[in-house]
Amino acid sequence: MTTRVLGIGATLIDELYFTTSVLVPHSSNPAQKTTHIGGVIHNIMYQLALLGVKPGLITAIGNDAEGQTIKAHFDQIQIDHAGVLQADASTGKYVSVLDEMGNLFVAVCEDNCGKHLTVAYVESLLNYMKTFDLLLIDTNLETEVIQWLIHFANTNQKLLIIEPVSVTKAKKLATLDLTGVYMITPNEEELEALGSDEDASQEEQIAALLRRGVSNLWLRQGAQGSTWITNTSRFSLRVPTINISDTTGAGDAALAGWVYGFMQGEDATTCLQLGHSLALHILQQKGAVDPSLDATTLQHLKKKYYHDE
Repeated sequence: MTTRVLGIGATLIDELYFTTSVLVPHSSNPAQKTTHIGGVIHNIMYQLALLGVKPGLITAIGNDAEGQTIKAHFDQIQIDHAGVLQADASTGKYVSVLDEMGNLFVAVCEDNCGKHLTVAYVESLLNYMKTFDLLLIDTNLETEVIQWLIHFANTNQKLLIIEPVSVTKAKKLATLDLTGVYMITPNEEELEALGSDEDASQEEQIAALLRRGVSNLWLRQGAQGSTWITNTSRFSLRVPTINISDTTGAGDAALAGWVYGFMQGEDATTCLQLGHSLALHILQQKGAVDPSLDATTLQHLKKKYYHDE
């Protein structure tokens, strides 16, 4: 299958603080810091580039030193960054604190560049976007931009995947017209935020999303694996138990693995296996992306975790 993939969303500087002992709330905690180029869409597109795909990217970075670092990074990796906007602002930053087990305790994000990805800006790239078959967006985008992109994909017969990012940002989708959206990828907490009825059961929330026009729902369930849901079918896929070093970017990696499988023409089960395998790999290292990754490594990981089942 020949498919061109375009990512639209945030690129940030990630600062991760790993506490070195049991984390004590409301107090100072010793920690070790790592810094990476991150952001949901950047992470996914970077993973895809490492897997041999040359995706496109529409994102906004600052005109500061960190923005220049990111621009040089884009020049080095196999990503078509014709749609990258360098705004007169400071580059966005994501700062997280992880407990001694590598699990996210709290995170904050400031992105003064994202607001420059306006409807007018993405509309100016209309002809560029039409050259892609699959659009993958995150909810770091402004609500009106997300709705415009949904409409664009629907009217131009493009597949559109939405990554909800977080509970707070997933709420942007609660009142939008989701007609024609190919897939949304929430975890169980984000699923609750995607609808307007907070008292609805999980099954009611799933049914509501499908009624609103979403074709496929990939529900992430942590250590229990995930479930693939459509109007006519449903199946779950387990994950093995592993020792976690860092949860940062695991969801991004899962989606990158899934997209890679989809581009290879794999069936739904195999795509989920590839997604899980890449996420499991990222969970066992510090940072959201492994620069040594390639397609052969991913296939070996799938064989390791799923024994070609």
